[in-house]
Amino acid sequence: MDARGSFAAVAVVASLLLTGCSTAVAQGAEAPMPSHTMPGGGVMPGSQHGAHSPTDDAGAARGPSEAALMVCDGQVQESMGAILGTGRQPDPDWGWDDPEFRCTYRVDGLPLILSVHDVTDTAEGEAYFAELRRSLPGAAEIEGLAALGMPSFWTQDGIVAFLRDGKTLTVDATALPNGLGPGGDRTPQQIAYAVASAVLVCWTEHD
Repeated sequence: MDARGSFAAVAVVASLLLTGCSTAVAQGAEAPMPSHTMPGGGVMPGSQHGAHSPTDDAGAARGPSEAALMVCDGQVQESMGAILGTGRQPDPDWGWDDPEFRCTYRVDGLPLILSVHDVTDTAEGEAYFAELRRSLPGAAEIEGLAALGMPSFWTQDGIVAFLRDGKTLTVDATALPNGLGPGGDRTPQQIAYAVASAVLVCWTEHD
């Protein structure tokens, strides 16, 4: 992605988020119960997952953080239609398999996947981010202002990742076609970058 495309995406996201970000948690609703994603794609709630449910140090089931939940709710969800150029707000599906929270939006049936490696240990998060980058062929560091001051990388086919406070945000738009966005001219990489920027604005607002 050239610098002009990168900064245009950021500008669109900034205008979409002027009203602020919110989540179901911020509005008083309960966080999703921990769950386990089955091999066939189904999700088993943590209450049914028994001894395999993730737990915190006190032995209680641990759910995703508020930061992770933001990728699937509030202003991020509301912004999706404008970012994608579809004019409608998609309803996402989510899954939690500690420590990963995953949110999948569908664009004409094709998946746009947002995931958060949701840990609080900075060293653990940095190690995961580094290994993720090594595992993706052609992953390149995002440089200059486009990096938003954070460790980050992208791939030409549409994966963008940022590391912030030990949490890795990954947006996978590789299944999407070219020609999305308000002008009908964005690549999957540009869509992934715009979506990631939307999430990061929300995270920053809630510091």
